[in-house]
Amino acid sequence: MQDKLEDFIKDNKAAFDTAEPDIRVWNKIDQALDHNKAKTINSSVWYWRVAVAVLLIAVVYLTADKFSTGQPKVEELSTLQEFEQLETFYTSMITEKKMELSEQISDKEYFSYLEADIQSLDDLYSELKVTFEDGQETPQVKSALVHLLRQKLHLINKQLDILEQLKDPKATDSASGTSSL
Repeated sequence: MQDKLEDFIKDNKAAFDTAEPDIRVWNKIDQALDHNKAKTINSSVWYWRVAVAVLLIAVVYLTADKFSTGQPKVEELSTLQEFEQLETFYTSMITEKKMELSEQISDKEYFSYLEADIQSLDDLYSELKVTFEDGQETPQVKSALVHLLRQKLHLINKQLDILEQLKDPKATDSASGTSSL
């Protein structure tokens, strides 16, 4: 049976090659092919839409995070860091000068007025620093804090200058007394 079918196909092969399907068949095939392309395009467009939505959500989140009131701004961080550096510098200078002053007045009378002035500057400084740390990190407040530290250093330096002047006349008297002996 197979041989008869094969022989028939071989004998009528030319007739099979010349026959074309109806135009309606080709139109259906063509529509099916276009429909598959449309599905492919729609699925790739859907992926792009998802990607854009994810990108927009990320941008909105990062923007909201940057401008939220809980996070300090970059300017505030630099102002705070700058102040901390200045405070460290002046505090170390004040501590050094206080130690020098305490060495010079250890056997002499104690200057209570200087301590009172320093204490009042410390009180003002403490109040202003609380304001500064509570969110009032403005250049004006920072400048006022630095000014108070400079005033404190100036008072101590002035007292050291006075002590040096008091030592000089004694040193000149003892030097002149030594030369006359």
